[in-house]
Amino acid sequence: MNDVISRLFERLELGDPKSDQGLTLVPVFGSFTGLPEFVTLGQALAAQTLIVTEVSEGGSVPALKARNGGSVGVLIIDGEELAGAKQNRVLNTSVYIKPGQEIIIPVSCTEAGRWDYRTSEFVDSGYVSAPAIRLAANESVTSSLRRSQGFHSDQGRIWTEVGLLQERHQVRSSTSAAREVYEQRRADVERRDAAFECRPGQIGILALWLGRVAGMDVVTSPEAYSRLHARLVHSYTIDAPRGGASSVEGDCRTAREWVASLAGVKVTEHESPGNGLSYRYTGDGVVGSALAVDGAVLHAVAFATQTAPKREEHYPGFFERRDRFPW
Repeated sequence: MNDVISRLFERLELGDPKSDQGLTLVPVFGSFTGLPEFVTLGQALAAQTLIVTEVSEGGSVPALKARNGGSVGVLIIDGEELAGAKQNRVLNTSVYIKPGQEIIIPVSCTEAGRWDYRTSEFVDSGYVSAPAIRLAANESVTSSLRRSQGFHSDQGRIWTEVGLLQERHQVRSSTSAAREVYEQRRADVERRDAAFECRPGQIGILALWLGRVAGMDVVTSPEAYSRLHARLVHSYTIDAPRGGASSVEGDCRTAREWVASLAGVKVTEHESPGNGLSYRYTGDGVVGSALAVDGAVLHAVAFATQTAPKREEHYPGFFERRDRFPW
């Protein structure tokens, strides 16, 4: 395993889990130094120091332009959604944008039925995508990178996962927007989210659904993590099953064993869009990625592939639906 990634996983400590109707979230702790100064996407957009637009007037589905006019770096984690412009998008991979820097960021569309301007600049959607969408992007981007084809996702698979998310939650959207699900389920999910407060010094969460690991996110700055905590909890809550008793002892053991198993993943290293290195890792039933800048990991994520919601065979695939899309 790569030394940067092995040191990351070795230094993580798991706290006491909390459970609610089959969903268990385990707080992750750890102490990391040498991090560059940065703010989150939400902070930078609120301060109007980060401007994100289409790459041109005509736009390009898999790419956006981001300029950091602030005095500190900006971290955007994979799966964070940007709303507006010609259609809503999510980040294919985590990126770090230095002060004064303009970069092209790789994205996926999460609103297949729209291709017209609503705003000139993107705004903060306030959401991190559901795990099934993030998993689909992570797997396909890793595959693309290992074929030396860049940070490209399987857009057809992303659209399918968005459609399945809408099906599971019985939400209809005139533009097939994933955001509609998060908005319409907001009150219900936030009631559940309230059981999982952010703890002092926390830098991540590991989620289990009915005793099986769904995924884990780590943001090595406690201050930055605290600002992303609610979004990440919401992400893991939106598709979490309800019902079923949880065994605290069993969940703790499963979580520890799963983190330990990450020591066996295959790691490849790639130049990240903007700055730093993107590490992509795959193993038995796991896929993930991490962003490191000057040797310091800023964000890492890992998903358990076997816990993803099952696909419904009757849902129309990309090639059945592509004539609806204007590109």
